[in-house]
Amino acid sequence: MNKSKSKLSLSLDADLVEELETSGKNISAQVNEALRSEITRRKRHRLLGSMLDELETTHGAVDEKLVDKYLDLLV
Repeated sequence: MNKSKSKLSLSLDADLVEELETSGKNISAQVNEALRSEITRRKRHRLLGSMLDELETTHGAVDEKLVDKYLDLLV
């Protein structure tokens, strides 16, 4: 799958750059992979929130302790 790329300039903390350089892999590819993973996590988090809202509308209030338990699993 060939995806188009956008070139931009980023400022990263030195410790992060140092860690990325230790792998010997392309830094841009590593940053792209990390951002893709984070964006996927955020989308799943939003979808879970929407699902919980829908369940609350359909079945009543959700036990907040149960919500906290499962949110902790996402982090």
